[in-house]
Amino acid sequence: MPNIRFEPLGKTIGIEVDGETVLQTASRVGIPIESVCGGRGKCGRCLVQVRSGLAEVTPDDRAHISAADLEKGLRLACRLVVNSDLVVEISEEYAKAEQVILEKAVGEIRVDPLVRAFEIMIEKPTLANPSSDHLRLRMAIERALSANAFRPNVPLSVLVKLPRLLGNGGRLNVVLREDEVLELDSREIIPYGVAIDVGSTTVVAYLMDLRTGEELSVESELNPQIRYGDDVVSRITYAMSNATGTSVLQKLIIDCLNDLVERCCSASHVPIQDVFEVMAVGNTAMHHFMFGLESRSLALAPYNPVTARELSFKSTDTGLKIAKEGYHTSLPNVAGFVGADHVAVLLAANVLDMDEPRLIIDIGTNGELSVADRNGIASASVAAGPAFEGANLRCGMRGTSGAIDHVQISEDVDVTFTTINESVPRGLCGSGVIDLVAEMYLSGVLDRTGRIRRELGHPRVKVIDGEACFIVATESESGSGRPVMISQNDVTQIQYAKAAMYAGAEILMEKMHVDQFDLKEILLAGAFGNYASPNSARTIGLFPEVPLQHIVGIGNAAGSGAKMSLVSRAARETAKRIAKRVQYVELAAMPEFEEKFYAAMYFPHSDESKFPEVNTSLKKLARATL
Repeated sequence: MPNIRFEPLGKTIGIEVDGETVLQTASRVGIPIESVCGGRGKCGRCLVQVRSGLAEVTPDDRAHISAADLEKGLRLACRLVVNSDLVVEISEEYAKAEQVILEKAVGEIRVDPLVRAFEIMIEKPTLANPSSDHLRLRMAIERALSANAFRPNVPLSVLVKLPRLLGNGGRLNVVLREDEVLELDSREIIPYGVAIDVGSTTVVAYLMDLRTGEELSVESELNPQIRYGDDVVSRITYAMSNATGTSVLQKLIIDCLNDLVERCCSASHVPIQDVFEVMAVGNTAMHHFMFGLESRSLALAPYNPVTARELSFKSTDTGLKIAKEGYHTSLPNVAGFVGADHVAVLLAANVLDMDEPRLIIDIGTNGELSVADRNGIASASVAAGPAFEGANLRCGMRGTSGAIDHVQISEDVDVTFTTINESVPRGLCGSGVIDLVAEMYLSGVLDRTGRIRRELGHPRVKVIDGEACFIVATESESGSGRPVMISQNDVTQIQYAKAAMYAGAEILMEKMHVDQFDLKEILLAGAFGNYASPNSARTIGLFPEVPLQHIVGIGNAAGSGAKMSLVSRAARETAKRIAKRVQYVELAAMPEFEEKFYAAMYFPHSDESKFPEVNTSLKKLARATL
């Protein structure tokens, strides 16, 4: 069988079956190659450069790669069948995690975890009282807790150690989770837990001291399931179309969680066997993949999950490598596309104590929205995230080194930009795209319908492959030798995404009998809230018009909520109450959604009266001809 050498990694891999593609080989051994569509030849992202070997050009190659780049050896990895030894070059950037978003400070939390450790005194057995080891352990725990008739559950792994540990009595250290003994030893035991935000794109883990609630270390990496598609629908499709698909996706995410836990512990010099609980939150699809649950129903109407309850299993049942009797837990889901991660966001936002209406937005690969006040919570999900994360755009990319993250167009239409890590520009990430579209609109390059105005003769507006494009970085400025641009179709994708977000917010506000003038604040969670310009987002009409000072970024609130739940049983109970209180709104079932969606396709909206805070001079500028 032929071999493939992946550069610059220097790894040589043999193919296993005839007809295997470069992408399939890379996925099998964990070599990262971006594939938004999951290897179906639709997205054109899985580019590799063939340095040597046979590389037939396919119709999909021609559809996504220019003739000049085909001549240079660029091919789609998902269509490049390995018929001879190959040497291909890939980008190492996709192996790196995005920037980790630190949480904003949350309110004071009383540290009261389910897991606790304390010292007990074991009495010696006597002829007059030859009590069993099990009974003497129970009585020692009762004395330490000042609890009568306490009946702790002692698992077999602890029971078999009792004769050796209890012996003639003495002091021991016990770890208890509610009424279950997780560990018993003569050494001092400090209990730890790990809170994990399992994002579709990035997974972030936080090691916590369960005695103090202190965060000790944080680690992150890209979700390895990305090889089967950037979006959850692609991954669900893979699980549905392959007999072992669900188990493959579960193993990938569990291996990722184990790696992050190990790295967190190593960074803080903490024994992994002293990690007694992992609290992991994610959207409903990530939740189902993590626990190995069937995801088919999430892709088919009425999009119901297998379970919406909070889950708590022994870590050995799910494959987590922590303490032998440790637990793998998650907060409850709400619906098929509003999951435990959004419940964690609402928890961190202290939603049950909101007297005045607020709009909470968490834009990841999907966008979850909630409108909350003293009267309740209404939540919905929209398919907006992929475009805002750079997916499905001609030069879009994740928020890694070389991504253009902020753009300005001056009065003389000169373009300036910044990139992550100040690297040579390679593409546009979500915050850069939002800035760019807003600046193009305000400078008159885009009209209100989203059309790139070719008739202006702007030097950065080019027609490429029959499509109007705006050049942000030229070939000489970019790191790929190709211009970084936004195309007319890209602008349309942003319009679809922002219109869905705005229409969803309008419907939720109507459900809660709230208008934009009632909104106390708009709270932005996740990468969007941390990096995107609220001014640019407001300019394009992504959310209802409120004063800029009322748009507040709350960081990775999903991570905050996971940490709060890990260290506080009260927070965990609050999360359950939040999930029960949420009124889920299925936007696809709302007749008015389509009308509101198309009205919101305009910049900023078809009805400008809904945007009174937009500066009048900027409106005039946007209408002006350069």
